[in-house]
Amino acid sequence: MLHHLEPWAMPSWKQLVVSTSADQWTAVFTQGSDIGTANVVGARLDCLNIRTSHQPHITRDRKIISYGSTALWIQSGARHVRSIQASYQSRWEWTLFGDPQPFENLDSYKAKKIPDRFTLESLNEYCRALGIERDDSGFYGSEGLLIVEDTSSWPHKPSQVRSTERLHDTV
Repeated sequence: MLHHLEPWAMPSWKQLVVSTSADQWTAVFTQGSDIGTANVVGARLDCLNIRTSHQPHITRDRKIISYGSTALWIQSGARHVRSIQASYQSRWEWTLFGDPQPFENLDSYKAKKIPDRFTLESLNEYCRALGIERDDSGFYGSEGLLIVEDTSSWPHKPSQVRSTERLHDTV
């Protein structure tokens, strides 16, 4: 169903809510930028909310094409529990906030190179500890809801009609 989020965009105007094989989790995807929808829903439902992000750092001909980042944010209701992020802004930056969780490999945070402190493999391992198989396509269901925001008032943005659409893709 991810093809419904094309094209990649920041800011994004499309969100996809997808069922998962774990009854306690629902996945929310966006077409590019970080979204607050999951945080708002988690706060209103007073439930655990996990947001993840991973983008490889890509350079071509010594020019940055895409900035790298690996991140995990955990909230319980409206309360921020933990943030772990290795990201490139104008340089690599390391961010830790909140109390370490029992599943964390704290020794990895001592790596000399910031991108080595929190890798995609670590992110997926932490998610598995929380019951989320983020790297397993079989974890995600075949039903979803596509939310498209109205962008008609955005300067230089494509004109879209605000809508929701139920999706069912064959797995």
